[in-house]
Amino acid sequence: MSETPRDDTDRADVIREAAGATPSAGGSDVIAAGAGGSARARTFSAKQVKRARDLLARLYALRRAARFYPSGHPALDQAVDELVGVVAQYHAEGVDVPVTFFEDELLLGEQLLAEDSVLFDQLIRDMTALGIGTLTFHKGLTAEDLRRFVPVIAADPDELVAGGGTEAVVEAVGAPHISVSAVTVVREQPSAEEAKNASKTSYADALDLMRELDRLVRSNQAVSVPRVKSTVRSLIDNVLGNRYAMLELSGLKGFDEYTFYHSVNVAILSIALGSMLSRDYRFLSTLGTGALLHDIGKMTVPLEVLNKPGPLTSEEWALIRQHPVHGAEHAALTPGLDKAAVVIILEHHVRYDLTGYPQTAPPRSQHLVSRLVAVADAYDAMTSRRAYSAARLQDEAMTVLARNAGTALDPRLVRLFIDLMGVYPPRSLVRLGTGEIAVVVSPSAGDPLRPVVRIIAGATGDLAEPIDVDLSAEEAGGRAVERCLDPAGVNIDVADFL
Repeated sequence: MSETPRDDTDRADVIREAAGATPSAGGSDVIAAGAGGSARARTFSAKQVKRARDLLARLYALRRAARFYPSGHPALDQAVDELVGVVAQYHAEGVDVPVTFFEDELLLGEQLLAEDSVLFDQLIRDMTALGIGTLTFHKGLTAEDLRRFVPVIAADPDELVAGGGTEAVVEAVGAPHISVSAVTVVREQPSAEEAKNASKTSYADALDLMRELDRLVRSNQAVSVPRVKSTVRSLIDNVLGNRYAMLELSGLKGFDEYTFYHSVNVAILSIALGSMLSRDYRFLSTLGTGALLHDIGKMTVPLEVLNKPGPLTSEEWALIRQHPVHGAEHAALTPGLDKAAVVIILEHHVRYDLTGYPQTAPPRSQHLVSRLVAVADAYDAMTSRRAYSAARLQDEAMTVLARNAGTALDPRLVRLFIDLMGVYPPRSLVRLGTGEIAVVVSPSAGDPLRPVVRIIAGATGDLAEPIDVDLSAEEAGGRAVERCLDPAGVNIDVADFL
């Protein structure tokens, strides 16, 4: 599977430990194998799909045995025989066995194996790292074929690259009934209206998930990991495919449901910021999962403490400070949940200078993904009205972020966030130097101080026919933003103009 090139070598080094498969963006996906494409078109019976779990378990066991034992060891021979036995059941029914490893999902032919995708997350990571998109066991497979193939799945990725690539190595080992191929994604590009509607649906679905998680966690019930993964996938696809529509939605606030809106907004902002470092799907999936669940520990805090309008007692504050630990414990004990996301849940309040909470002994640097979420978390919290504090205007929040760069927050990521959002982020209501009132639509590529705005009122304050103006362009006539406004103070609902 091909990968999206990194922006530069330094960024590749930073995100390598979270690297994975290339993401898709926007529109609907049609997943297609390379050489094995024709085999994947077959529809499998319910019985064959159910048997896939045994097949995957045997494949995973073979890779582990191949990594631990030398050729000819009885444990390795047993693993080979057991996998051949399962594959033989499919072949006796007249079908080849194509298994696809795509991003964080498993497919048998064209049929998604949702639960198995959660259970065999490590196998997906291993196979995609080896460059195996689709692995097909063709009719006629023998134990000897599989023994010849063993060095391929036991290899390190660099060894396969040095050998000319995975497909070339497989061909060289002489296993005629086993083939591997890359996976490509055929994009069906949506219209602008479809993309906007998809963004709204993705946001609404994520909100519904957070409401459901709150109910489940407070009643000590299990979280649906497949639903979490599909929700994060949708957020990633929509951020990559229609970034500014999603950033605009991230300005939505719900006072009565602050935790839910805040979690979704932080996920969107974190994915958008993370995509400026890399579009590696594994990286963004870990980031999105951790960001969406970063405050899950607050769902164990009594609501009367969480929503208390006055100052907290020392006991109540100690309880609040434990939410990263409780959240990380809950996530770590949830089978199938991305364990790398647990780090984000634990560390998002640690601070860049390590003066936050929880404290670790010995102190260790905050992970990159945790630092990304910390920036998004700080911005959305400051621009939200809560029981104990009023919302800051967007430009004021950006100023506070800049002041905290190097102490609470990673200064490089703060700079990237300002590049992403502009000094006046999407959905800000602003007054221009001309006296006109406008809503910020998106930042300008070249100047964070001069966004694209939708002018909605003239200098007299009277509403006018909205017009879009890029303040960084000559056609703007020298217009510039003077300051942000509080929509409530001028009786304007920003949503009416977006």
